[in-house]
Amino acid sequence: PPDIVYDDTSGDLSVSEGENATLWCRATGHPPPRITWRREDGQSILLRRGTRDAIKVDTYNGSNLYFWRLDRKQMGAYLCIASNDVPPAVSKRIALNVNFAPVIKVPNQLLGAPLNTDVQLECYVEAFPNTINYWVKNRGEMLLNG
Repeated sequence: PPDIVYDDTSGDLSVSEGENATLWCRATGHPPPRITWRREDGQSILLRRGTRDAIKVDTYNGSNLYFWRLDRKQMGAYLCIASNDVPPAVSKRIALNVNFAPVIKVPNQLLGAPLNTDVQLECYVEAFPNTINYWVKNRGEMLLNG
């Protein structure tokens, strides 16, 4: 049966958005195993071939999984599956993290409320790794909770 060669298989990887990355997986067995890749969450694998050319595939066959100009949507856990028709097939989970700068979305940039009433300010932040968020009042006082 197949056996994954852990010393010659990529581990978890963190790459900045826009950079290239390669996940690789090697296996032994007789007959020689086939390597198939899929996302752990069941979503399609997004592969770019050029600046505008991208395809989505459910599985990818081959030892090396190439990512060109990584996008945050490609972040996730990938499974390298080795099989050769001799049970059992084996797999290794590899996490691909895509680091990107914070993006802030503010649904309402101007809020008004009567004096002595409560108001809720909302700000949504998307980033990886996670951010430390805080509010600053009048360019001075820092409000840490919420």
